[in-house]
Amino acid sequence: MKVSSKIINSNAHNTNKLKHNLITNANETSNNHEYFTYTQRSFTGPSYQKLTGFLEKTTTTTNINGDMNDHYQIIHNRFLLQLMQQTICITCKSLWDGNISVVQREGLYSSILFTCRCSEQIKINTSKQCPNAGRRDVNIRSAVGKTSSYTIVTDKFTLHVGANFVGIGYQGLAKLCAVLNLPPPLDEDHFSRTIKYVLPFFESYKFNSMKRAVEEACVHANDHNITVSGDGSWQKRGFASLHGIVAVMSNCSESKVLDLKRMSKMCSICTGLLSIKVSDENKYLNLKANHECELNHRGSSGSMEVEGIYNLFSRSQTKYNSVIDISVLAMRRLCTKLLHNPPYDDVSIIKIEDINHFSKKMLHRLEKITKDLKTTRIGGKLGIGGHGRLTKEMTIRFKQYYRQAISKNKTDLDEMIRAVWSIWRHKASSNLEPHHEWCSLSFCGYLKSLETGNKTNIYFDFVLYVTRIGDEYDHDGHKLPLAVMKAIRPVFDELAHPDTLRKVINGSSQNANESFHSVLWKFAPKNRYSSGAVIDLCAALAVLSYNDGNQSIVPVIAEMTGGDGGFYTHIGMKRFDEKRIYREHNQKRGKVNKSIITTVTSTLQLENLMIVDNNNQEQFDDSYIPRAY
Repeated sequence: MKVSSKIINSNAHNTNKLKHNLITNANETSNNHEYFTYTQRSFTGPSYQKLTGFLEKTTTTTNINGDMNDHYQIIHNRFLLQLMQQTICITCKSLWDGNISVVQREGLYSSILFTCRCSEQIKINTSKQCPNAGRRDVNIRSAVGKTSSYTIVTDKFTLHVGANFVGIGYQGLAKLCAVLNLPPPLDEDHFSRTIKYVLPFFESYKFNSMKRAVEEACVHANDHNITVSGDGSWQKRGFASLHGIVAVMSNCSESKVLDLKRMSKMCSICTGLLSIKVSDENKYLNLKANHECELNHRGSSGSMEVEGIYNLFSRSQTKYNSVIDISVLAMRRLCTKLLHNPPYDDVSIIKIEDINHFSKKMLHRLEKITKDLKTTRIGGKLGIGGHGRLTKEMTIRFKQYYRQAISKNKTDLDEMIRAVWSIWRHKASSNLEPHHEWCSLSFCGYLKSLETGNKTNIYFDFVLYVTRIGDEYDHDGHKLPLAVMKAIRPVFDELAHPDTLRKVINGSSQNANESFHSVLWKFAPKNRYSSGAVIDLCAALAVLSYNDGNQSIVPVIAEMTGGDGGFYTHIGMKRFDEKRIYREHNQKRGKVNKSIITTVTSTLQLENLMIVDNNNQEQFDDSYIPRAY
């Protein structure tokens, strides 16, 4: 069946119209200060709920009506010279004629001196000095900006170039300055000291964000008995990473980071001090005794996850002044340690399964039985694989059906068992022996045909719909051979057994943890080494961005540099948050559109492929949207 160009054009028009309504620069000010905003729409995704919730609870607002001159502007020195040549010198009373020189430079900050031929001098600074600190505003911003995928050092041009060219760390910032024809940033030693200066500010805001997340999780559960998911990630791929991160997160629709810890097998300062151990032993011992060592884990990289998350549970009372009953969603080794050696005597810990991981059992069992029966003649052919039989695509579908059966009935064991067996019975049915008693009307075409009387309407929540009028429902094009279904029945006997499915009662997923890891390693990419201090700063930025949005970073910058954070810092952070919400909404909407197009351009066999109904929005739940959290 071909899709008419009229339908395609209509869908494209509606998509473009939505995007136009979401993004606009209609509120551009009269003095050409460009910024973008979004129209108010009824978004309901996790990102929207978290970001708006943070803004409602804090006094942080996007100050688009603030001081519009509170930002940096890249300008070539020759244009400054031309500007001065159009002024009158207050001493010689003639057109200014002289030269320009830099009398002091500190990273991106410069002190510029204009000297007229009559010796009159005018000095200006390119950046203000932060209160209670001997550091310049622009250098602090550069230290913060270099750890992110965008740069908040200068104007929009820097923002766009930085997002595509700048690397991570000092060398990346130096490259950016070279490309923009700017002086080099602070030298690497001063740059590291600047990071150590800004780190306590971000650590403080990170702690407050996580503390609010704990309170929200308890309110959401209406009790101190909450479900959390614990997971770890490593800075380097493989099994030899020197640094790792462990995090515990709430397990509600608006998941947030509750606690976090960096695990390190090496201290960059201790390693650097080895170079003077022989030549100056006294200095070596003095520096080693007085520095804050980054090493906090002795053992294999793989053991970081278990030890780290166990430590997070153990310190919850001292850190948040409360002990809570916990249902934990984590790896088996960690849960074994928590259950056999609980951190608190009066706290009960219950292990629950990750539905996504658990559903892979179906895929692995089917792959194994397909391999084992490869040389066995079944139904007149060798093995159970091949065209019209158990293909690789079909095994993946079985895994998806298994997950849907669990997730839709995770509070009712009997319904869960019935839903899993309905998968086998549906695929084993024939025209002579239909077995759809346990099927759901949401996916079973046979039940739909009975309900509508030889007329099946497949409606979508979009403008498109498909109608088929034909004979009675035909199983032949959709069923698997009975011999193949009997061969894989032992898999269903195992995975539909009450003892097996009882493990996933009230199950959940660790998608939120994986989403947070994605945010974290964008700040500190895995293809580059980062010290413990840099990872701590990146982790703080990731927690603030993930829990409360990019606008939560503005108060930190404002406190460090004085003032309200800067005009374009407010505008830029607000725009990043709005684009995050729009991207989440667009991805969710794109899943619906993709399903519609796939259905129309393939065959009219949607109902018998046992995918869930497109009218059911639970199919497109946010746990399947990248970065939706």
